[in-house]
Amino acid sequence: MSVTLHTSLGDIKVELFCDTAPRCSENFLALAASGYYDGTKFHRLIKGFMAQAGRPASGGQGESIWGGHFEDEIHPANTHSRRGVVAMANKNANENGSQFYITFGPQPHLNNRYSVFGQMLDGWDTLNAMERVSVSDKNKPMEDIVI
Repeated sequence: MSVTLHTSLGDIKVELFCDTAPRCSENFLALAASGYYDGTKFHRLIKGFMAQAGRPASGGQGESIWGGHFEDEIHPANTHSRRGVVAMANKNANENGSQFYITFGPQPHLNNRYSVFGQMLDGWDTLNAMERVSVSDKNKPMEDIVI
């Protein structure tokens, strides 16, 4: 299954790993379908590392479709092995909510620590454009990248 994120820089099409990360995939798909991500921003960008989004406009970490957080889904087939990997962003283990990130390259140090639940299928020009956006000293994009 796939979902397309429509951003202010262009579209990103993501394949979801429903078989190996079913809870993460269901959560992401349901949040996207409900409009939860509409108007939210990619609020953290680190060149060569990742772009993070999914934080509610009101602030905070965001919640899952079940309310609150849910446990990590670590699967040996789901690794941070390439550009365009999509995974849950969280502050601590087993605290997945609505935030996610897309990698700008392989990040093997994140394997077995964050739940990978998808990979990009299309939108590489959009991801390239994101990586070129200037950021503040706290990695906040200097221009809004809105979903």
